[in-house]
Amino acid sequence: MENTGKISISSSTKNLKQVRNFIADSAKEYLTDSNVINQIILSVDEACTNIIKHTYNFDENHIIDIENKIKNNQFIVKISYNGGEFDPNKRSLPDMKEYFAKYKVGGLGIPLMKIFMDKIEYMHSVNNFNELILVKNF
Repeated sequence: MENTGKISISSSTKNLKQVRNFIADSAKEYLTDSNVINQIILSVDEACTNIIKHTYNFDENHIIDIENKIKNNQFIVKISYNGGEFDPNKRSLPDMKEYFAKYKVGGLGIPLMKIFMDKIEYMHSVNNFNELILVKNF
């Protein structure tokens, strides 16, 4: 297993560019397919956006830790944060025909993560510590 890095950001959307750059730089060391790299970047961006928006209600006084590593031909991203429980695996995919027919905006972050990533794991402990793990096989 090779640890490729870790960053901590305050919970602000203005820090998402730093997250995207961190994931891109790490992924490019091991992956050559730009589509796969972009899928990972978008998935991590969506996960962090959801945490900032829904867990922290845009309160910048919280920290999100993002760590990635390579293990058994997998690019693994672990996002750690404190807050209420929310398991993205328990969300069903929307009916896309209905979604577009109603001209909805937003709400596709979790479906995109489910489509782009090979595995999503979520753990919540009693002290409101959360870990979201996104796995992409390569």
